[in-house]
Amino acid sequence: MNVVNVFNHPYEGSFGNAILNSVTKGLKDANHEIDLMHLDNDGFNPVMSKADLKAFVDHKPVDPQVTDYNKRLKKANHLIFIFPIWWDIMPAMTKGFVDRVLTPGVVYDHHPRGFGLVPL
Repeated sequence: MNVVNVFNHPYEGSFGNAILNSVTKGLKDANHEIDLMHLDNDGFNPVMSKADLKAFVDHKPVDPQVTDYNKRLKKANHLIFIFPIWWDIMPAMTKGFVDRVLTPGVVYDHHPRGFGLVPL
């Protein structure tokens, strides 16, 4: 089974990093394939630009990193997010990943009549 871990925490000594290490060990022990998307180490840009918004509507990402993440997600059987809660919400980098990477045509699509979501 191919499992994608999306991880976001800049401090290597964090509790989140300990969770990541534990999850990774458990998945390896169970002989799963692991693909780590470490947003901080990858230098992921969470900002949705005008070009990104048009790409979102057109279902054609323009950022090579987003394209790479999309390809990797399409191979995944499972998706795990590990991130801290800061001020009662996810960090900006995680939110940017959701906005820029988990887009229509990749993990869901819009209902043909324009409302609701349809899983791919």
